[in-house]
Amino acid sequence: MERVYNFPSDTPIHIRKKQVSIVLEKTPAERLKMCAEMTDFSLQMLKRLIKAKHPDISANRLKFEMVKMLYTDCFNEEEMSRIEQHFAGLE
Repeated sequence: MERVYNFPSDTPIHIRKKQVSIVLEKTPAERLKMCAEMTDFSLQMLKRLIKAKHPDISANRLKFEMVKMLYTDCFNEEEMSRIEQHFAGLE
């Protein structure tokens, strides 16, 4: 089964197919490791972005800002406020 995801990209289709092929040739353990590494990289980039905007941010406020950016569509305003209060209480 050949799948090449249809999302905006400047990568030519034959290259995307090759990329998919390379990933699918890996073992499930290798793919899981790749996923974990990409997730870690993304979180580190997010952390750096927030710290660049707020250099003096506390560790707990940083965690809340990360939660807010990652899960803003998952919680309503009241829930997000409770989450913010939780992190503020850890200071």
